[in-house]
Amino acid sequence: MTATRRRTDARARPRPGRRRLLTALLAAALLAGSVMAQAPAAPVAGDAAAARTSGTTEPAQRGRVALILSGGAARGAAHVGVIRTLVDAGVPIDFIIGTSMGSLIGGLYAAGFDAQTLADVVEAVDPSGAGELLIPPRGGFLDATPLAMAIDALTEGMPLASTPVAFYPMVTDILSNEPTIAPMTSLGTAIQASTGIPALFAPVEHEGKFYYDGAIWLPIPVALARELGADYVITSTADRDVPYAPGDVQANFSRLYVSLLRAVTAESKLGSDVTLDPQLLNDSYMDFGRSADFVRAGERVALAELPRILADLDALGIALRTDADPNAGNPLNTGWRERLAGARRAAAVRERPWNLDFDLAFSPAASERVTPAPAPIGSRLRFGVDLRDGFLGRGTLGASYARSVTGGDDALVLRAGYRLDADWAVAGRVDVGLGDGAWTARTGVTWSPVPALDLGLAWRLPEAIVEVDAAWSTTGVALEAQVAHAPADGWWRAHLDARGAAAPADPAAAAWTIRGRALVGGASPTTPVAERFSVGPAVGLRGTPPDAWVTPAVGLVSLEVARTLSDTLQVLDAALLTPSAWAFVDAALFDDGGAARGAWSLGVGAGVEGALFGIVPLGVGFDLGYGVGSRTWVLGWRLGTDVPVAWRW
Repeated sequence: MTATRRRTDARARPRPGRRRLLTALLAAALLAGSVMAQAPAAPVAGDAAAARTSGTTEPAQRGRVALILSGGAARGAAHVGVIRTLVDAGVPIDFIIGTSMGSLIGGLYAAGFDAQTLADVVEAVDPSGAGELLIPPRGGFLDATPLAMAIDALTEGMPLASTPVAFYPMVTDILSNEPTIAPMTSLGTAIQASTGIPALFAPVEHEGKFYYDGAIWLPIPVALARELGADYVITSTADRDVPYAPGDVQANFSRLYVSLLRAVTAESKLGSDVTLDPQLLNDSYMDFGRSADFVRAGERVALAELPRILADLDALGIALRTDADPNAGNPLNTGWRERLAGARRAAAVRERPWNLDFDLAFSPAASERVTPAPAPIGSRLRFGVDLRDGFLGRGTLGASYARSVTGGDDALVLRAGYRLDADWAVAGRVDVGLGDGAWTARTGVTWSPVPALDLGLAWRLPEAIVEVDAAWSTTGVALEAQVAHAPADGWWRAHLDARGAAAPADPAAAAWTIRGRALVGGASPTTPVAERFSVGPAVGLRGTPPDAWVTPAVGLVSLEVARTLSDTLQVLDAALLTPSAWAFVDAALFDDGGAARGAWSLGVGAGVEGALFGIVPLGVGFDLGYGVGSRTWVLGWRLGTDVPVAWRW
């Protein structure tokens, strides 16, 4: 961790030639999937700053202290630790200037969240729920409107000009490419624009103009802080580096432009009295799961420089606060989780432009029940698209092709759905066998009273089957239950499936993860074969063919130990992937013609898990299992992350 201190001409301007070079580098970087490009430009105070009068101190009584918070995406959580340390020491903060992630953190503190609550709030504003994928892209791949809605809910609709601590989020006008203070009235919309990375996020429109991330052209607005009357400027930054890898073309390109950008970013810091850098150079900006680590890094560097900051303030005659955190006791600090949940519910039913979702799944053919008993259940690879929102309102229309990979019947799947409100949704689907024309239809309603719980009631034809579903998930554990009943024939089928994952709390040992699964299911003797349980991969006995044993009763226990193969890989500055390998043992006890029978399998697997831009989940893997009883080898594959996030012991 380092801190730098400089006193130079606060209004020094960058050289025009370097700015043109950085413009070209920025375009190339975005095409390569790189984000968070940075280059300085002349600050623009504008009317928004001139009209801003809110604050926490009287400038006539003492000098003014400005806090500048830079970008850095996930690494920007270090700003929380900096704010907490400064506030605990009584350092006055008269106004905050934020760029990119610094706008999110600075805006929440300026609105009234105390330093202790701020870390919890920032962690709760999960980036995976703050942006929605746009297909086709519309100015960007992600729509961050849910983020703006979350900020406005957290701050109870507080206008940008009314924050207790004066706050200036920086944005860039797309047309002029000039940085400016966000002109929006809404605090949430201003932060959305200030954090909107070009090409990744759709730009924000305001009064006919479009804006995106202010850090692109003005990463550290020290000169602006001086124009706004700062006598002492504290800068918190989260600079980035690229590991030295001369044999990697992408790493060479990234290292070149990041090195240049870091150089000119350092130029934009000229005039800052103290710059706090937690030295997170090789930590990914997409690693939002390490928020707590970054907060501690910010605290460490702020504590290291605190004696010098206090001495400087004393020399300038700037008195410390006696009330420590001025936001302590602010009403915003209570009930914020409920307000955030309300914002997520509102985002679920807001009006959206039309969008496409891709349907890609590997599932047992019993989920497309078009093959009458006693044909093999088998497995299918399903792929297709869904059209949603837009002219459909809250509706969805979709179609998929289900290709059998085990010799069963292929199927065409048609879907339709409509969200009644944030809690209730109705949906239906028709599966048509492409071989014999057999069909089945399923329609039902889903209720989600809390984000972690889904309850469903469905009716399936032509066999007139009633299904009741429940799914609940939280960190480390996921539960799923289903009951199917045919009133006319009297048969029934039920199962309970539990999955969990855990890893050591010690970061040095966290490369090991233990995953477990337990399933118990039963069906009446009259249940059709196609509605029973397949002991193979459809239930979880890897190493056994899918249609080897079809049983009315089954119990399964699975244990898997995974080991991370290397450090997390950042691919093309766009995806954060962790490669891992695992070994597993599956054991099943089932009904084989009225007699209890056991079977077990063991095997190995490998794959990668991660996220695109730290937001969109990615995951793929392969299992090679050997059925000890059946003496068969089965190769299977996984798509998506089918296990919950590991809890720590």
